[in-house]
Amino acid sequence: MNNLIEKIINFFFNSRLNKLLKLSDREKRFVNYKSARSIILLFESDYMEKNVELKQLIQSLNNDGKKVMAWGFVRKKDISTAILPDFRILHQKDADFTGMPHSVFLRELEDLTFDLLIDLTVSEIKPLQYLAMYANAACKVGTHNYPGMYDMIIDVQQVKDENQLKEEETNAIHIYNNLIFYLKSIQTND
Repeated sequence: MNNLIEKIINFFFNSRLNKLLKLSDREKRFVNYKSARSIILLFESDYMEKNVELKQLIQSLNNDGKKVMAWGFVRKKDISTAILPDFRILHQKDADFTGMPHSVFLRELEDLTFDLLIDLTVSEIKPLQYLAMYANAACKVGTHNYPGMYDMIIDVQQVKDENQLKEEETNAIHIYNNLIFYLKSIQTND
């Protein structure tokens, strides 16, 4: 039964993605780390919503002069973290059964523009994938292969292998370190 529900959810996601890609006028361009001024991070929150490593990562980006907005998701029905302009955690009640966040979140997101979207999720989290889909970012990087959605993809399996990690040890920080390595290494002429 779960497999059928998962197929239905994926069907809705893929059809919405294909429709958006046909209608989209997003100006794609590669944005390296140096030229990125505004960044949106998508992450899977820890259950207690502390996210210590992620907050340190955000502080590091801020110290480099980047304006950072972080949106996370936690698999529970209520959250204790306050919703702030630049940091928020969505939960199960913030999305419909297909995982699509409620329209209030999508409307807020459509009014914002970013140089770079970084999806740090290890597992597939539909509400965050929808945010990645609808975010207005010049360059989108992530770990999941949805044709046309991300401009650069990091292979999570390769991150695990290179760092000799077990499945449960792979986290957003490992993905971030790999993404930033490539974003800092690639030079552009813009």
